Amino acid sequence: MAEQVTDISRAVSDKLTGAYASKRLTQEEIADRAHMSIWTLQKKLRGRAPITATDLVVISQAIGVSPTKILTEALEEIEEQKRLVSAGVASMAEHRKKRPSEMTEEELDAFKDEGAANTDDELGHDQPQDT
Repeated sequence: MAEQVTDISRAVSDKLTGAYASKRLTQEEIADRAHMSIWTLQKKLRGRAPITATDLVVISQAIGVSPTKILTEALEEIEEQKRLVSAGVASMAEHRKKRPSEMTEEELDAFKDEGAANTDDELGHDQPQDT
């Protein structure tokens, strides 16, 4: 029987993922530091397996972030989602902007250059913007 993954577990996994991405750590580094298999870590960070209190502490320490901070942010996100649902908003994702700590490396890199969207890899420089 599959274990049920709760909203809090999903929110914690999102916050942990954002934290390790912002610190430019790999999942392999975190798994090694947490003495956890990469497979288990990936399941937990993808929200496919529950995150226990022990997992929260061990993974947070491996990342170098406070487990209290992760849990607080996750709870705040859940409360915001409940508030939006009660206000008639169908999806929090429609109204949420990602913080840098929640972005992937690709998303962060896209903000480095203003002309990043116009860069042609073959030319090696920015293409002129269409106006």
